[in-house]
Amino acid sequence: MTGLYDVSHRHEEGAATVARHPVPKGQPILELRGLQKKYGAVEALKPASLTFLCGEIHAIVGENGAGKSTLIKLLTGVIRRTSGEVFWCGQPVQLSNPTEAIARGINAVHQEVVLCPHLSVAANMFLGDEMNNNGLMRKGAMTAAAQAVLNDLGFNLPAAATLSSLTIGQQQLVATARAAMRGTQFLIFDEPTAYLTRQESAQLFRLIRRLQGEGVTIVYISHRMEEVFELADRVSVLRDGTHVGTRKISETNDAELIALMINRTIEQIYHKETLPIGATILETRGLTGPGFEDVSLSVRAGEIVGLYGLIGAGRSEFALGLYGRQPVRSGEIYWQGKKVEIRNERQAMNLGIALAPESRRDQGLCLNLPIGLNINLPVFDRLTSGFTINRRREIDNADRQIRDLKIKTPTRRVLASAMSGGNQQKIVIGKWLSHGAKLFIFDEPTVGVDVGTKAEIYRLFARLLEQGAGIILISSYLPEVYELADRLHVFRQGKLVASHGYRGGSHEDVLTQAIGV
Repeated sequence: MTGLYDVSHRHEEGAATVARHPVPKGQPILELRGLQKKYGAVEALKPASLTFLCGEIHAIVGENGAGKSTLIKLLTGVIRRTSGEVFWCGQPVQLSNPTEAIARGINAVHQEVVLCPHLSVAANMFLGDEMNNNGLMRKGAMTAAAQAVLNDLGFNLPAAATLSSLTIGQQQLVATARAAMRGTQFLIFDEPTAYLTRQESAQLFRLIRRLQGEGVTIVYISHRMEEVFELADRVSVLRDGTHVGTRKISETNDAELIALMINRTIEQIYHKETLPIGATILETRGLTGPGFEDVSLSVRAGEIVGLYGLIGAGRSEFALGLYGRQPVRSGEIYWQGKKVEIRNERQAMNLGIALAPESRRDQGLCLNLPIGLNINLPVFDRLTSGFTINRRREIDNADRQIRDLKIKTPTRRVLASAMSGGNQQKIVIGKWLSHGAKLFIFDEPTVGVDVGTKAEIYRLFARLLEQGAGIILISSYLPEVYELADRLHVFRQGKLVASHGYRGGSHEDVLTQAIGV
């Protein structure tokens, strides 16, 4: 198997190739024997033995920090193993660099898109494999070929467009198309649906099954159990850098996998405190702005108000308008019973509104700054004495949030960019806890985080509610808003189309209202 598409132009200038030695479907294609990775005295991956079969979909699940990212880097040649053996098609291999891994047919589609935003979609798909004629790049031919591939995959994307003009989810599909073109035999997906719409996820699943039908081995890493059970043939569980078990998907269930991952039950993850509902904090009447129209709702102290809908349905747009990040054209906002106008983010912050945005990396964090500085950003005016920052108060505030939120870091001085997705989300939350807001807007707060971190975030919600705050929870993950929201509002095409009380209606009802069928 050399992939779905003709990439015969590859290596035309003499690049080295590696024999791939295809094996029959169902036989071991990649075997790990005692694979270990150490960073000094820290074992990121303890000796693990795993076998991947040709043509299977093999899911990997585990909490953040369980060793999944380390495993991906080892298999793709980004880092070298400390000890252990790797066998590819029965032959020992080194996988000492990405070039060797790619030449053998091992590719990965990462959660965070690692392409070039300033180049076109076509240029990104052919990156490193450019078509040329006597040293001149054939841009037109690459665009036409890339468009044909995208059309064949069912991805409604323009090959000539600049990558940065696409949504994060669309960029993820481009990365997937690129991998499908590269002659892959072993394709790793790391949280591929985190930023995809329901329709885009369905397109991706069709491609994964198509690749499997062509004999490609798929490694599927996800925190979404329903995807694991929908796609996978087998599932392996990592915990604290250790491989704790592999199961056939037909012989296991959610409860067993979660117990292997974190030693907690499903009920403990979605545990919801019963709290008294207080006075109304916020009310909107007929609020209208870019992407949303005539939205009327309220949030009370001690209450979680859920906003559900497909991506682009108007949920996030409404939140941005409410927060002053986008202009509101009409309608009214009442804050604790008084009519107010929120023209910018500073006014929202001064009222006591906090926003943890959908894209924490682009909008919620300063990745090149340390954790402590990120946490203290909204409150430096409170940490100053005259014109000088009080160093002791700055340190104490950052360390308190790191401790209370269980952010896994040796020191506050570690850069935010070095943290896992779950820990980055905790940093975003920590800075607003420091601010002491009254209304918290969480937009997709658990995207890309494991079930253990989800449980910690949900317990944090309970703490905020106990302190008299209100929460707006925006999520594309229906079980999350269904289990947690005291009131659930459904958005479709920019409008609020239905509302439910706690666990009101069924999942099918809510989904039907969101889709409009």
